[in-house]
Amino acid sequence: MDDKGFVRGGEVACFGAALVLLGFDIIPQHVFEPNVPSWILVLLGFGLTLAGVSPYFRTGSPNSTRLVGGTCLLMALVFFWIAFFGDARHMSGGIPFVPNAYNVFLGRFMFSLGGLLWLWLGVSALRHAKHQPDEGVVESDL
Repeated sequence: MDDKGFVRGGEVACFGAALVLLGFDIIPQHVFEPNVPSWILVLLGFGLTLAGVSPYFRTGSPNSTRLVGGTCLLMALVFFWIAFFGDARHMSGGIPFVPNAYNVFLGRFMFSLGGLLWLWLGVSALRHAKHQPDEGVVESDL
């Protein structure tokens, strides 16, 4: 992998670490005033940190695939939390000529579909990593 991929991975990992520090209230939250619980920030931060660290492993290795699968599962948790427990006051947008209750339902439905997509990707990646040979194991025909 070229140096650009390592730099981008480092940037993503640093942003994830900042979210973890914000979630654990090491960086004061009153500066940013997030509308989500602290544990959501921690999950997002860990997910981004895992995604940022994965380029440092060999592409296609079981460890890299496990990191990507863990990232997808953490993202699924965040999407499901927004879908089921997110505050409707913070959901905006939607179709302009329908009532707001339908738009909130549509937003929750779309976030739950997104959560299902992230869950499917995470489970698929972890299942794929399970069937990959380890990096140190050399198979021989003897």
